[in-house]
Amino acid sequence: MKLFFEPESVALIGASSNEFHPGYQLFLNLRDCFGDDCYPVNPRIDQLDGSTCYPTILDVPTDIDVAVVFIPAKAIPQALEQCAQKGITRVVIESGGFAETGPEGLAIHEKCLKIARQNNIRLWGPNCMGLINVTQMKVLSFMKQFLWKDKFIKGSVSLVVQSGMLSAGFLTAILNKTPFGLSKVASIGNKMDVDESDVMEYLISDPDTKVIAMYLESIKDGRRFYELCRSTDKPIILLKSGRTELGAKAATSHTASLAQNDSIIEGMLRQAGVIRVFDMNDLMNTARCLGISRVSKTTSSGRLAVLTFSGGAGVVATDSLADHGIELASFPTALKKGLKTVFPDWMDPENPLDLYPAVEKNGPGKVYLHCLEKVLNDPGVDGVFMHLFSWFTQQSTVSFEKVATLAEKQNKPIIAWLLGGAESNLEFSQHLESLGIPVVDEISKGVRVLSALIKGR
Repeated sequence: MKLFFEPESVALIGASSNEFHPGYQLFLNLRDCFGDDCYPVNPRIDQLDGSTCYPTILDVPTDIDVAVVFIPAKAIPQALEQCAQKGITRVVIESGGFAETGPEGLAIHEKCLKIARQNNIRLWGPNCMGLINVTQMKVLSFMKQFLWKDKFIKGSVSLVVQSGMLSAGFLTAILNKTPFGLSKVASIGNKMDVDESDVMEYLISDPDTKVIAMYLESIKDGRRFYELCRSTDKPIILLKSGRTELGAKAATSHTASLAQNDSIIEGMLRQAGVIRVFDMNDLMNTARCLGISRVSKTTSSGRLAVLTFSGGAGVVATDSLADHGIELASFPTALKKGLKTVFPDWMDPENPLDLYPAVEKNGPGKVYLHCLEKVLNDPGVDGVFMHLFSWFTQQSTVSFEKVATLAEKQNKPIIAWLLGGAESNLEFSQHLESLGIPVVDEISKGVRVLSALIKGR
């Protein structure tokens, strides 16, 4: 897998001069990322935007690490034979027309696989959008440049997505909606050869990947997948579609995925410690927040402190925590006594902790810092759900740097729910997340992430 993600030279079989064709978008991306080490191949074109275009892969005058292919499926077996003659052992097939189309496509699938196995070639795809190494800025995908160029933020989350266009949709949402640090993106399509376990094994050993987020329509090798998940402390978040009879039927026509018993899958995922989600927003939000948090999965019992500016919000959060099987921490007498010093005489601190009466008395800066330090230092508290109202919090002098450092030292996650104006929230959110404190815009999202961090599911 390392050669797929970290090639030094690439050839594009199926380069196109038609700006609307994926073969042209692939050429632009590969040329930008590999420069003179990108070699377009098309027998009908002599030059492509100033680059020499070769009739076949055999005419390319140098060794090639990876060949990217976007030609009709029926022409790919011959292209693979030529790759074998050239000594190329890594091929990414991004065009469709294989097993997902029926018997004729399945026959081409089998022929390609036979050629690959006879010649020690690993095949990526087909019917996919390829892969992206954000860390090294290598884009082996036909994703249009206006969607990604100068927008990627290097980070610690890697995506493995079985659907091609869905991976593009994920990236578009990620790059245009909220800051999201990415390491690798893998669109694996039909999984003719390379599958999710192959990619996951690489990502588990990849020092630039902290969190692995996956969308799969099937799991090709359940035993291997299970053992890989069990082998790592890196959070693995999975959206597994095809759970129902109708969904499984749709998956078969999409990527030729075989139906699997979802109750068996569910049991395996729980035993393997995989965080299972059930919609795309949940997958992206959970992955983003786990990538930001400096606290990884804990082995705590999951007792949460809720610090809020609103009693009502505290009640809503408590209900949501209960739905996820997360306890509210019991505040012992010593902790209550320490918290009491910033509250009015008439109020006794309890969990969830409504800070507003204390804020009225002492201002938000003193109150937030004092209470956060007290609960984070208490051994009976395993994490904090912090509610913030951007207007008064931004006017304060809360040293969230101190809070973030203490949370990391104690290995206790903090998630912030931030309410307020969108414009004022953006800068404040970016500040908190730069400190390793993930920010969410809904209480339920915060509880979901806390459940993943504390309970591992």
